[in-house]
Amino acid sequence: LRGYIDRVDLAELGDDLLGVVIDYKDTRDKRLDMSKVYHGLSLQLLAYLLVLAERGQTLVGRPIQPIGALFVSLASKYQKVDHPAAQEESREAALEGSFRPRGILLADKFHALDRTFDGGRSAEYNFFRKKDGEIGHVDSTDATAEADFHNTLEHTRAKLGALADGILDGNVAVEPYRLGTYSPCSWCPMAGVCRFEMGVCDVRFLDSLKRS
Repeated sequence: LRGYIDRVDLAELGDDLLGVVIDYKDTRDKRLDMSKVYHGLSLQLLAYLLVLAERGQTLVGRPIQPIGALFVSLASKYQKVDHPAAQEESREAALEGSFRPRGILLADKFHALDRTFDGGRSAEYNFFRKKDGEIGHVDSTDATAEADFHNTLEHTRAKLGALADGILDGNVAVEPYRLGTYSPCSWCPMAGVCRFEMGVCDVRFLDSLKRS
């Protein structure tokens, strides 16, 4: 397997060298779906974090402590116009309307990313901390407690290993999943020649889970 990490940002914090992985997407408001992470369906971004933790020393000569991974959407927000003639005028404004980076952030080290943050809601990231210091809006925030952050990475490592074992064992059965109302069959380019019939053949039904 071979891949490229788009960008790695580093920050000094005391004796620690902290690292954040950035993955650019030409989509709108790309987010890290933790349900898909749990089921092993979206592991790319977190796999980058594992690589950074294990191989980061080869980049800068010292270990890197991963503290976050973020999708950055390059497509601008849609803008509402009163008339098609106003489209050209709104184009520059649309380019200014960018989405926040979304992914997973280690809450205890967040001040290394946003030094202006002093509690409440961050202006730059999807991060919220309550007055008592606890993480707020746990099912919609990208902030993650240290234990959960490391458990998520270990879960990703286990899923990658299980998928690799399945490939080596020759597991290539056509067995699409359904997560809520979503199925990969909706965008599969081979749908016209596929013999899998939705509603007739077995589908793997996966549970939709909250981030918490």
